Amino acid sequence: MRSNVSPGWSWLSRLFRRSPYLPPFRPDPQPLAPFEQALDEGLLIARHGVTLAVRNRLIVRALKENEAFDDAATARIVDEELQRAAEEQRENAEGAQALHAVAGRSGGIADHAHDYHRIDTATLERRERLYLALEESLEASRNDPDFIAAMSERARDDAWKDIGDNVVSRLNQSMVSAADEPDYVLYRPDRIRQLLEVDLASLLPREDPDASDR
Repeated sequence: MRSNVSPGWSWLSRLFRRSPYLPPFRPDPQPLAPFEQALDEGLLIARHGVTLAVRNRLIVRALKENEAFDDAATARIVDEELQRAAEEQRENAEGAQALHAVAGRSGGIADHAHDYHRIDTATLERRERLYLALEESLEASRNDPDFIAAMSERARDDAWKDIGDNVVSRLNQSMVSAADEPDYVLYRPDRIRQLLEVDLASLLPREDPDASDR
């Protein structure tokens, strides 16, 4: 009886033989947003990050260090966070410049998002320009008193809201647990007095005792 299997190709060899080579799929490059639009969006994100950083520092100062939300201290924190954000953008620009130098000596097409070649040099150059423009804008904001004041107020309002929400949540939990106690009505006046004279008073800014001597 003759076999239907072709000579030289067993069922096992057909199972493990290599498939025809298919090049990796590479989507068509998408058009870049206009430079000014990218700058505006990047600046919006950077400034939002600065506001969050300032808010967090104000909360720590108020709750852990018992420091007041005075204008001078808040403005100083805003300036420090703007400087830090500007330095971050400068570091990003230096990184893009280094990638641009390497990509300029490499031909071919990238196999993944971080594999840069000569074809990507224009994109990397644009990215470097964008980072430098962001750094310049953030540095300019440090010299704008109106901008500093507006960001200080926004961060301060956010910090107060977060602290207030936290206080209300703690009070609600305390009231629920206290209401379950059998002597709740008896000690209720003392609890209210402690709330007004101790808990809420501790959130108010304290005056510097040495201020009168200056």
